[in-house]
Amino acid sequence: MGIATHTLTALFMGPVIFTFPFKHLKRKLRVSGKGSLSKVYDQLDIAAKGTYILNRDFDTMSRLVARLHDEIEHNRAMVQFCLDRKEDKFSLQVVKELKKSDVGFRKQVEELEEHVYLCLVTINRTRTLVIKEMKRST
Repeated sequence: MGIATHTLTALFMGPVIFTFPFKHLKRKLRVSGKGSLSKVYDQLDIAAKGTYILNRDFDTMSRLVARLHDEIEHNRAMVQFCLDRKEDKFSLQVVKELKKSDVGFRKQVEELEEHVYLCLVTINRTRTLVIKEMKRST
């Protein structure tokens, strides 16, 4: 539940980070003259750095989710194999294998949860820094 909430928050906050500064920049471009183009360039540079960091975080989360998905599909296939065979020795082997993989699966879930949390912290920090720098350079 916590992972889903954090992920949804990240998905909703990501576009906010990118839309706010650009609306502000659009208005400034119309009002200002030549000297403000360097300020706009600086603001865009700051926004690009923030975007780069967020893209890396989202890529990492995507890889972690893909690993979890693969693990779940593998476990599902093993259970289906067991159900299809209906033999006791296969069932016992599948149960043993699932017990072994449970610890690794839980560790992957914890790693994803931690990264989602860190990503949200990074989003908030980046958003604050971008807005602060844009206000400072205007």
